[in-house]
Amino acid sequence: MRILWTTDAGDDPRLTRVLPAIRGNAVAGAVVGGVPVYVTSTEPHYDGDCARPHTHDCGATVVQLWDAATGALVRTVHDAGGQHLVTAVVHGRPVAVVCAWGDAPKWIDLDSGAVRSDVPGHRDVVQGLAAVTLADGPAVVSAGWDRTIRVVDAVTGRARVFDTGERLGALAVVDVGGRPVAAVAGEAVGLWDLESGVRIGSLPTAARKITGWPGGLVATLSWDGDVEVWDAVTLRRRACGMPGRWWAHDIAGVVADDGRRLVVLSDSEAVHLWDVDGDRPAGPPLVGPTSGCAVAGDGPGLVVTASDVDGAIGVWRVGADVPPVGAGHTSTIGCLAVTADHVVAGGTDGTVASWRLDDGVRERVVGTLPAPVHAVARVGATVLAGGGDLHGVPDRELHRWSGDGADQPVPADHRGQVRILSTAVLDGRTVALTAGCDETLSVTDVATGERVREIPGRCQPNGLAVGDLDGRPVVAISRAFGPFELWDLAGDTPITTPVTEAMDVLELVRAFVHTDRGPAIATVRSHAVRIRHLATADTWRLDPDREEVVTALAVHAGTAAVARADGSVTVTDLSTRATLGVLTLPHAAGALAWTPDGDLIAACRRDLLRLSIQESTGTSDGLSELHKASE
Repeated sequence: MRILWTTDAGDDPRLTRVLPAIRGNAVAGAVVGGVPVYVTSTEPHYDGDCARPHTHDCGATVVQLWDAATGALVRTVHDAGGQHLVTAVVHGRPVAVVCAWGDAPKWIDLDSGAVRSDVPGHRDVVQGLAAVTLADGPAVVSAGWDRTIRVVDAVTGRARVFDTGERLGALAVVDVGGRPVAAVAGEAVGLWDLESGVRIGSLPTAARKITGWPGGLVATLSWDGDVEVWDAVTLRRRACGMPGRWWAHDIAGVVADDGRRLVVLSDSEAVHLWDVDGDRPAGPPLVGPTSGCAVAGDGPGLVVTASDVDGAIGVWRVGADVPPVGAGHTSTIGCLAVTADHVVAGGTDGTVASWRLDDGVRERVVGTLPAPVHAVARVGATVLAGGGDLHGVPDRELHRWSGDGADQPVPADHRGQVRILSTAVLDGRTVALTAGCDETLSVTDVATGERVREIPGRCQPNGLAVGDLDGRPVVAISRAFGPFELWDLAGDTPITTPVTEAMDVLELVRAFVHTDRGPAIATVRSHAVRIRHLATADTWRLDPDREEVVTALAVHAGTAAVARADGSVTVTDLSTRATLGVLTLPHAAGALAWTPDGDLIAACRRDLLRLSIQESTGTSDGLSELHKASE
């Protein structure tokens, strides 16, 4: 495959280093044997939610040390880890303290890898951890659900316990008038003098995570993703216009080279920078190894990101003014629609945007949804979109834009989320087929917004494909834990097919396929892509030896494109079952779509690529091809 154009402009100039093949839920810097290292800590996760469970032990906890310059593994400490990690120096020796959900903190000598086990822990879940230097020397502060703050002397292991009277969450240590003070999240953010053990004030805000800077400034991250900045000396809130972020993940306070204090906030896909002193953005978001990443400062102007999803550490130089990078989407693209002239894409931030098909030049923003976009379609000059987030902001409407006009939404009534959208021509008019979190598949007139009909079912639709059967429009429907259906749209009746009894549970319909043996459907279940013939239920697998989870599928004129979690995009001729080309992208493609003339549009995170299949020379490396295309 050959890349005709891409919106990717190459690496962000602020990204100074990437250390690949590293998993981590928390990260911190240290110096071991005179060599700067990054310490990572992992926590266990459910293997059913893991895209690549066969590559690691999902239930293991581990602490690892990585050479900061080369990324080489220095040391591994097994059976220690978790989401809480701090590093310190005790009597000239570097140590790390880690804690998992519900565990007692473990102290690790980074020079030897020895784990200290005689340190007393909390009686309930630990929710916050910080390192501090007190008058008596270095110590580690922790807070937990047992309503206590514990200050453990790093040398003697002796613990002082402060009973706060309330269940505690996040924790940060800040300097207030020369005194080390713990800012601890409870019903409000309590401020505790760590030398005397006395509460000296509170900040009237709730917090999921807390960070701070020298001088007593504190930033809090709420459960809704909002950031507030407080002065712990005056107990007053400072102006902070930083927008809240869906799925906010981690927060850190960093000092730029010129002394400005920056909020560093990660979400599910990027890291956002805010100048606290100027109350303005400190440059465009950091996008790279930043999916759901932990963030930490590493000296003036340096930010470290550790993404368990991307399996990499990124080292960034922040604070300098840089222009926006590339001409891609403002967020990760999850859905595509292609016409003869345009590409329309929907992103996780709710933006529906458009690009010219011939050269990839970004055009206007079509419109915005209040929540992530799950599906888009384009019919002539009309763009359709559906989205919503049941755990954040629901959206019960099917959105419509015609030309440069305003949104003309119509109720979709799918319990707050439109997850699936396709179009068909029925009785001479274009209709939209939508499904969400209820059992009904709705058919809506695109031009008028009129509800034409509803296709009932016993379970929620999780996949559909529109096709033609003997000259009649039909829709193939898969349902979560329910039977497969083939529905005659013109007659509004089900069609009996042997596939109904053959489909596996959670096998999703993704495309309608016309083969030399008659009509078929393409389905996806985890890593398996199947072609099922409707008349006989005969089945064959695409790439039967591949074990990587499928992230996107598109079929056009007897050609199938399959994207997988390892970043590969494979194109197969369905008649001969021959592979026409393979491209490996820097990240897994989240959406694929064919152009009318047989090129492939792939969405790789925030960027789009147009791929020529006819000029394919076989397997190619997407990294080098991307950079060539952007020069």
